[in-house]
Amino acid sequence: MAETESLISALLRHAPEEGNFTYPIEGLWIVRRNNPTTVIERCMVKPIFLVSVQGKKRSVIGGVPYEYEAGQSLLLGMHLPTDSTVLKASPDKPYCSMIMGLDASLITQLIAKFPEEKADKQKSLAIACTKTDPAVLEAFTRLVKLLDTPEHIQHLAPLIIREIHYRLLTGSLGKHIRATYTLGTQSNQIASSITWLENNYKAPLKIEKLAKYVKMPVSTFHRNFKLITSFSPLQFQKQLRLFEAQRLMLTEGMDAVTASYEVGYESPTQFNREYKRFFGNSPAKDVKNILAHVS
Repeated sequence: MAETESLISALLRHAPEEGNFTYPIEGLWIVRRNNPTTVIERCMVKPIFLVSVQGKKRSVIGGVPYEYEAGQSLLLGMHLPTDSTVLKASPDKPYCSMIMGLDASLITQLIAKFPEEKADKQKSLAIACTKTDPAVLEAFTRLVKLLDTPEHIQHLAPLIIREIHYRLLTGSLGKHIRATYTLGTQSNQIASSITWLENNYKAPLKIEKLAKYVKMPVSTFHRNFKLITSFSPLQFQKQLRLFEAQRLMLTEGMDAVTASYEVGYESPTQFNREYKRFFGNSPAKDVKNILAHVS
């Protein structure tokens, strides 16, 4: 109990107000919310491991809802659209979580050291919600507390990050991670197709070409892509375009027409229609609301 209180104190010290906080420790960030959210937070989330420390949150990933609270963790092994809402939080007891981006290079290095471990080529999805492994929580705690001694981060943080990845791979979540990072598994093939879409989202999509790229029959590829993401490849590409257009308008000051052409749309009218359907507001109104909220 005292250790948990010490961790929460450290998190709140380094996340002194509501928001998402990044640090000199690459890949680590802390999320704090002081109240339950009334608006869905919609974003594309890269592969992460999340440790929930206080409060409760709900995320819908690939069409499946996951709820996690203190003592639980969420693994997301591939880049997927996520809708999230904070269910339990207050100014006295904010929702807090620690998040680490999964390092694909480090994971493949570690997997190579365990050749006897076989990934389930059919059943293991790259998403899981489970009770937090005490050893993983302890390593995360040491990582967060390094923020109090920044002079040690350069030397100790890489060791702790490697330990966390090792413990994830050798624990109950190992099969889910291998599902994405072991060649030949269906999840790995879909993850590869998602990476391809990320790098080529502006171009017209040809399903046959993408299925051939990941070495799957077209029907099998389409079925498995939708099973894992809950979207067709075309719908997924559309979301990538819309999220990127939103980013361009928010961070680079582009107008809706310029942003629509930049992300691959040929018709600004179609862009406006799809943007409003997805985000709930026209591009101009959506950007205005977001900027008013963060200012």
